[in-house]
Amino acid sequence: MRVRDVLSSLTFRYIVKYVIVLSASVFLCLSAVYLFFSYSSFRSLGDTVVEELDTLRLIYKGQSLAGVSQYIDDQLASPAVHRFHYLITDRDGRKLAGDLPARPSYQEFDDGWLGFEMVVQDWGQSVDVDFLARPMLLGNGYEAIVARDYADIVERAELVFRTLFRVMIATLILGIVGGFFSAASALQQVDRLNRDISRIIRGNPSQRITVEGEQGYVQELAVHLNQMLDQMESLMAGVRRVSDNIAHDLRTPLTRMRNELVQLRGRLVGDESGQLEVIIEECDELLRAFNASLRISALESGSRHAGSGEVKLRSLLRDVFDLYEPLAQEVEVTLSLDAPEEQVCTGEADLLFQMFANVVDNAIKYSPKGEEIRISLRPSDERFKHSVVIADAGPGIPASERENVFRRFYRVESSRGGIPGHGLGLSLVQAIVQYHRGSVDLVDNQPGLQVRIRLP
Repeated sequence: MRVRDVLSSLTFRYIVKYVIVLSASVFLCLSAVYLFFSYSSFRSLGDTVVEELDTLRLIYKGQSLAGVSQYIDDQLASPAVHRFHYLITDRDGRKLAGDLPARPSYQEFDDGWLGFEMVVQDWGQSVDVDFLARPMLLGNGYEAIVARDYADIVERAELVFRTLFRVMIATLILGIVGGFFSAASALQQVDRLNRDISRIIRGNPSQRITVEGEQGYVQELAVHLNQMLDQMESLMAGVRRVSDNIAHDLRTPLTRMRNELVQLRGRLVGDESGQLEVIIEECDELLRAFNASLRISALESGSRHAGSGEVKLRSLLRDVFDLYEPLAQEVEVTLSLDAPEEQVCTGEADLLFQMFANVVDNAIKYSPKGEEIRISLRPSDERFKHSVVIADAGPGIPASERENVFRRFYRVESSRGGIPGHGLGLSLVQAIVQYHRGSVDLVDNQPGLQVRIRLP
């Protein structure tokens, strides 16, 4: 199974679309979580700043400015890492207490909040830190500003966002990878199903799809297909039985009628005898059709068993050539045989002879005058050791009709009116080929038709 087939499969494309939509939804959820986390964190930070300002105001009311300064000094001198930064100024803006610069470059926000950036020392290094601050009047022109840096909040928010973003990327990657393997598994099941169906179509229609090892909907589909094949086989068997019974029942009275016509022809003279000859020929044609139909049924049903005799193909083709060369010369068609070496296969010589004879007979019927019919014998591959090709320069068979011509009594519309026949020749050829475990293919000869028969 190729990777390209999996990537282009409907299952994989559906899973990718689902994963993309899921990832987009996760991203929106992550954005909402990030915004909510940032908003909650900054709101909590603002509440602590306001609480600290309230503390300074209460101290100022009880202990005046000296108490506020002492509180700030105690907070800044605490060995623990202090959270707040302070600035106390008078009405003229002069710094009275705190660790903030007297005139920082503030950025004013709504509701009285301030923002500014200040360089602080962190492990001996200067670092730019952002602060959130809020001013408050203590009384008598004194103003207090309490600030708190929010670098830790930004770091936590970024950590949360990075974590959630990585989770989203991992979800996307794992979803696509999982979708690939899921699509590959589903495609493998469908491929097995297709191979079984192709084997049944091209091989023995009595075979069935393998159900063991399948699971879920594929197993259910295989069971239903097997039931459909059983029903189709039963219907086709019924049709064949009806046609075979008709052919068998009509063959005996038709044979008796032909014999009586032959006897009657011996007692007549002149034009009447000639008319009877035409009727007898029609009876012979009907008998040939009945016999061919019954023989096809016998081969398809397996009532005959392939003989173990060795058949020399070059000698057999030479016999077919010798039989049909006079007929080819009579219609001004050249018949040639190209079989450089003898090849031996296992089978029934009479059936193989009839098969090649039917193909050569059709080629002679449809070949224009002055053309050549070539019969060639060559070695084939490991599966089919022998290859026989019979090529003519006639009208050929359209590609859309090449499967249909192997059906019983089927004839291409263009040949129905001009050339006599009953549409059983190629059906018999296919039945004999399948009986010998071979294959037959129709190929364009440009112009004409090539009948390629391969035998094991």
